[in-house]
Amino acid sequence: MIMREGIRENKDNSKIIMNDVFHNEFKYSFAYFAGWADGDGCFHPKDNPTSYELRIRNEEPVYQLSDLYRSSVRLATAEKREWLNESDRRKVTQLYGHRFIHFCKGVAPFLIEKQYLAIKGLELKGITDFKCSYKEHNKNEFIQYLAGFLEAEGHFQYSPKSYQYSVQVNNYNKDVIEFIVSNLKKYLNTEAHLVVKHVPKMTQGPNGKGGEVYERNQSETYFTMVSGKKAKPMLEAILPYMKIDYKIEAANNILKHDYKN
Repeated sequence: MIMREGIRENKDNSKIIMNDVFHNEFKYSFAYFAGWADGDGCFHPKDNPTSYELRIRNEEPVYQLSDLYRSSVRLATAEKREWLNESDRRKVTQLYGHRFIHFCKGVAPFLIEKQYLAIKGLELKGITDFKCSYKEHNKNEFIQYLAGFLEAEGHFQYSPKSYQYSVQVNNYNKDVIEFIVSNLKKYLNTEAHLVVKHVPKMTQGPNGKGGEVYERNQSETYFTMVSGKKAKPMLEAILPYMKIDYKIEAANNILKHDYKN
């Protein structure tokens, strides 16, 4: 189902679309887009990408990407999970053609896990001379990347009854978590630690079917957490870039909490 009708790119209107993108790109953070891309974004097809897709339950980041690129936003099908109600269904926007090229150039300098996919996508589009740095974010770039990645993958937990006031993130890519831990210390003087966790076997299949044993590809996952007053510098830094209401509310509650009690 189409939630917002975008503009289909063709040879007649491509220049008009891209002129509009160039005119408005300064309003957006590609470091923030990169955080989402490393989290929930998908370059398609796998390993030989010619398009990018953001498919998530929260609509705000999807609409922001659509705002820049004038791409359509649609409501995804239930994907064989019949129990999903409409509010839980994912919102999707996709980038192809010149919009995909522009996006790859914009996010590639800030990607950690998926930088090689963005560069591969550019090569497949005939752009073989593109160069960019890796893990060389300045402070503002790191903060914007972190805002996007934590909105995608992070868990903002505020529960006074159980004395839990933290931001946690768990990911299969060690490089991303190490990068976050290192730069929290470097730029925000915030101590965090990388924890390696063993991934147990799944007792439920990938489509919600019981009785199946689903083997994950990796036996380990990587975790870090910043809690209580220690989270204050990080939250104050990323809040101006966050888009998702319930995570913004949790972040503000962690900041406002009276830790003396």
